[in-house]
Amino acid sequence: MKKFITKPHLFFFYLIPVFLILGFVKRNVPIDVSISYIYYLINVDFWCYVSAVYFGLIGLNYLALNWANKSPQNILTILHILLQIIALLPYLYAIFNLDETGNLQTETFLSFDLNSLFLISFFLFLVSIFIHLINFLASLFLKRD
Repeated sequence: MKKFITKPHLFFFYLIPVFLILGFVKRNVPIDVSISYIYYLINVDFWCYVSAVYFGLIGLNYLALNWANKSPQNILTILHILLQIIALLPYLYAIFNLDETGNLQTETFLSFDLNSLFLISFFLFLVSIFIHLINFLASLFLKRD
């Protein structure tokens, strides 16, 4: 764990092949997303590839700090990685429990409603993005002795 705190780009670069493999395995499995009165039918592999690109960009941000000989703040890095993991757990659970038609086999995750967890997970994901931006910009612009 200490290696991921000192070199957080490795954690995010390790997530890229995980999501690429998950996208190849769950190819052509649809997700039906309803927003208000509009229904979107999106394949799981699309979201896995978008997630892989996102983690690649986050990893590049941390790697850019390493190239600039700046170190990210440890507490913000730990918080960012923990929030990313917590936000990903319901998503990964749902992906692994989709059948071929895109229906979930169970509607609960650890006895909680999965839809409520997705909403909480989404907000945690947004918070982790802001924490990453604060960590990146503070590390980049603050002078270190």
